[in-house]
Amino acid sequence: MSAIICGSVIMSHKLKKAKKEPLRIDLDDFEFEPSGLDLKWSKNIITVLDGYRIHRCYDLTFIEKGVSEGELPKQFLRQWKIIRTVLHKFAAIGPEVPNVKKWLLRRQLIQFFSLVTFTIALPLIVLTWVLRIYDIMWFTLPFAAVGGGLVFVAWTVGAWYNRKIAWAIEHYIQENKNLLRKEKIHLKKWTQNLIWHTARIMRKEGADPEKNLIKFFNNDYNGIIVVKEPNWYRKHYTVKLKI
Repeated sequence: MSAIICGSVIMSHKLKKAKKEPLRIDLDDFEFEPSGLDLKWSKNIITVLDGYRIHRCYDLTFIEKGVSEGELPKQFLRQWKIIRTVLHKFAAIGPEVPNVKKWLLRRQLIQFFSLVTFTIALPLIVLTWVLRIYDIMWFTLPFAAVGGGLVFVAWTVGAWYNRKIAWAIEHYIQENKNLLRKEKIHLKKWTQNLIWHTARIMRKEGADPEKNLIKFFNNDYNGIIVVKEPNWYRKHYTVKLKI
């Protein structure tokens, strides 16, 4: 799993769906009970929920896949609908930040044109050098060069736009400290519940905490020991649980 600043990449159709998905329950009345989750899923979901607290958003596809394949308990499925709605609210912030939609569109257009050009160049290369139709070489060579160049440009510009968008969203979040404040409080509470649950599983199974380290973005929980602090290339804590 890898996290991104929420909205720093295109959220596809899932984002549009998230905007239409209403929260059907008062979060103060919702109690997250993670019983039934195994050790692997508990560790992964801890990292996801903790990351969303600071707008580090994960692609939730792997959880949806686990749901569809029956890897997660039925009790969690009922709760996941509520949790997912909250997480989608975080993901929906990015495109609402000034200029982000415009930058996303520009990046998408550049990527589209580079892909089209490169897709056309590939069969031309096959025709020229594999099927030996050398009469079109005068066109194939410069077109293939342009296609390859556009792919490089698209990658470079895409990375630049990703960084530009991420900074814009991060600055927006810093300027709006109370953004989704209630949801963040509940995310912390749910993560803490998962920490206690995971520690119980580890005690029951005799699992070694040193071999079951977990990625955290916050260190304000009970029952954890920070093994590694964030640094210039690692933006997260490496944590083991007290059992």
